[in-house]
Amino acid sequence: MPSSQPQKSTSVGKLFEFQSQLPKLPVPALSETLPKYLSTVEPLLSKDEFAQTKNLVEKFGQSSQGQELQRRLEARAAEPGRANWLEEWWNDLSYMGYRDPVTPYVSYFYTYKDDKLRRKPTQRAAAIVRAAWAFRAQVASGELAPEMARTTPLCSYSYNYMFNATRIPKRPSDIEATYDLGANQHITVARNNQFFTLELVHDGQLLSAAEIESQLDRIVERADSTAAVPVGVLTSDNRDLWADNYELLAQASPQNAQTLEKLQSSAFLLCLDDTKPVTREECHRTYWHGNGSNRWFDKSLQFIVCDNAKAGFLGEHSSMDGTPTCRLNDYVLDQTLNNKVDLGSTNVRADLSEPEALRFVTPPTVVRAIEQAAGRFSKVIGQHQLRVLQYEAFGKDEIKKL
Repeated sequence: MPSSQPQKSTSVGKLFEFQSQLPKLPVPALSETLPKYLSTVEPLLSKDEFAQTKNLVEKFGQSSQGQELQRRLEARAAEPGRANWLEEWWNDLSYMGYRDPVTPYVSYFYTYKDDKLRRKPTQRAAAIVRAAWAFRAQVASGELAPEMARTTPLCSYSYNYMFNATRIPKRPSDIEATYDLGANQHITVARNNQFFTLELVHDGQLLSAAEIESQLDRIVERADSTAAVPVGVLTSDNRDLWADNYELLAQASPQNAQTLEKLQSSAFLLCLDDTKPVTREECHRTYWHGNGSNRWFDKSLQFIVCDNAKAGFLGEHSSMDGTPTCRLNDYVLDQTLNNKVDLGSTNVRADLSEPEALRFVTPPTVVRAIEQAAGRFSKVIGQHQLRVLQYEAFGKDEIKKL
């Protein structure tokens, strides 16, 4: 079952060894906050409007109301067990309560270098899965070293929301659900707008890269031989509309609720796109949003591999910024491009189970919602331009000399 609180322990292991020593976010004095507010709004106001605002701010600073609200903030920050007085409000106002689609407005992407060792897409995808799984094992055990800014440790808390995590749409504010890593050792694979569950442990043993590749080949063959209603595009929609349609989808059939649970509890999503992007702009469009349907935009991690073995990554931003996922992706690329990744045996066990297709029951009301969401996705994406300029006259080293 999912939880809105992290399932993993943050009390043991190298990854969390400095958590109790990290400084708490201070509450600025009212005398600091009010001038910052004025400097923020000044460019947006006329002279008369700013004069009126400044007068109101000065009165507020001297009022009993201002002093009482400041006292409440300081009391909140001092509550036992509260590490950050701003965290809940920040997450809600900036992410969970934000109602525009997560893609293209919030999520972020990385583009991978080509893998000269693996030109076949499912072969490259299998190596990426093995590398990501090795990183996941270090997170699960806590043996991953904490990130440092020179000699200063950084907070590791967001690693709790990296694997087996998903955003779930709700009104008026979404929630983040996490699932137990030990109980959920599967990934979700997307191909041709369809979703499949791939169990990565068989008879207590992690699937080798050769076995993962074989299973992915089976998924591609099955998915490309049939069509399905593109349910994934619902996740591209305005969050309130997606929240309504999430309930519509879940209530359409008990099977749908089970399918959602299986998809959301997976360690991460692997998207096998049937496109062959070549230019930087084509690749960036693919990893930024794709066709809107061969994705589940609520998942924390989505690795994307195209039919020409180009690859990238899409991250959902609400519970993690780019720092931990950049580290994850650097690790995956270092392991795969430099042939460090442990691929396991080249043998493929004959008794591997067929990957499970995740089927949704889609009555006319759900199909209509999907068609409408697809229309809105196309309109939003059509309103955005993406241009890439590779400038080679000088770079960061030359800029630093200026």
